[in-house]
Amino acid sequence: MNKYIRIFGILSILCFSFYYTEKIALFMQKKDPIYETILTLKSDYEQEAIDAYVYNDYIIPGVMGKTVNVEESFRNMKYYGAFNESNLVYNEVTPEVSFSQNKDKIIEQGNKIHQAVALITKDKQIVTYLEEMGIPYALLTTLNNVNSNYPHSIKINYDFANYQELEKKLKEMKETNDLCFITPDKKDFCQKNNKTMIKETISLNKSDFPKKYNQIASGNIIYLEDNLGISYTKLLLEQIRYKGLDVVSILDLIKES
Repeated sequence: MNKYIRIFGILSILCFSFYYTEKIALFMQKKDPIYETILTLKSDYEQEAIDAYVYNDYIIPGVMGKTVNVEESFRNMKYYGAFNESNLVYNEVTPEVSFSQNKDKIIEQGNKIHQAVALITKDKQIVTYLEEMGIPYALLTTLNNVNSNYPHSIKINYDFANYQELEKKLKEMKETNDLCFITPDKKDFCQKNNKTMIKETISLNKSDFPKKYNQIASGNIIYLEDNLGISYTKLLLEQIRYKGLDVVSILDLIKES
């Protein structure tokens, strides 16, 4: 009996010792200058999540927030012996309202916080110019142009007559995505194929360009119609730069992460 009591006593002392040692280690960690610096500055690097905005059949995607993981960041920086913002570790914060909860809605524009726009077209002349300039864009793709080498494009299946055949082709080319650029009569089709529905914020052609291009704003999905031409495309890009906006891929514009 005494033997078991001694064993129990030794185990109790060991458990208490481990507990006490851990508490001391945590106390010393919190007194470390690097740890204190992370605690002081972490709010400068954190970002609140932005909820998606839902209206009628449409949605503007939200933006994931982020918080600093103090302990993981400290372990990273302790290895190098100094505070360095590039070694901060973040935890993502999901918006309370997000696109993942509203996939039946149509994305008509990206979130304005990105300070960017995205271009969509199927005009070969415009595509050639955007490729030469290295500007990202989305290409409305059919079986007729799917084999074209356009490294700056995101190819969106736009061949509704040969949809599954083109889907297979895009998959073979490793260029698949779940985007579906809709027209009013194609909403049901896109939903049936479990696609993310997108629509232009603004559509530009030669006749209405002078009164529309000044309306360009952050988050816009801009559709460049077939008759727009290179001169107006250049003016559009100048206007985008003048407003301090970037041109990004449609996937980057609408992502919430």
